[in-house]
Amino acid sequence: MNVTLFISLGSSAVVFVALLLIALRYVRKHRKARETTWEALMKRIVPIDEKAIERVALDAVDGSGEPKTEEHSRELGRKDIWKLLGGMDGINRIDNNARVIVEMAAYLERWHPEAADTAEELRLEARRLEWHVGRLRAAETNQSLDSHFHSYGQRAALSYYTMLKSVLALAQQNRGAFFADLQRTFGPPLMN
Repeated sequence: MNVTLFISLGSSAVVFVALLLIALRYVRKHRKARETTWEALMKRIVPIDEKAIERVALDAVDGSGEPKTEEHSRELGRKDIWKLLGGMDGINRIDNNARVIVEMAAYLERWHPEAADTAEELRLEARRLEWHVGRLRAAETNQSLDSHFHSYGQRAALSYYTMLKSVLALAQQNRGAFFADLQRTFGPPLMN
């Protein structure tokens, strides 16, 4: 009996400590996010050729934003997409910036609660992008990147482009320094 009780108490203590550590990590992450400044977020954006992203993204969809059908085939080939996106280095840059964009949306949401819907849409699109990037990293590990890059890379570019347009629209609605910073960072081509 005593052994069973000891094992039960030990297991409970391990579970309690694990839950406590998870809670502390969450609180710490939440506090850090609250203390992040707009300037700190802007510094974390890495340079990307936004025109190239736009070109790759818009090659995958028609004028209404729907995926292109066989009638309206895509113009870019595998090598074009690789070159425009900058290979896996470019994908890693897109992934980094997407994470920062989600944090920017959360930052804007704190000051403007009406931005909650857009921020949630950005989080969902970030999950899509993360999935495509994960497939690319797995293909790279399996040495099959050549056969998968054009498809997943283009979808990642489309997700990033969608996220970027959304965060720019969100910042534009609030028209403050946020919008000016984003406009300087991402440039006028995406502002239309």
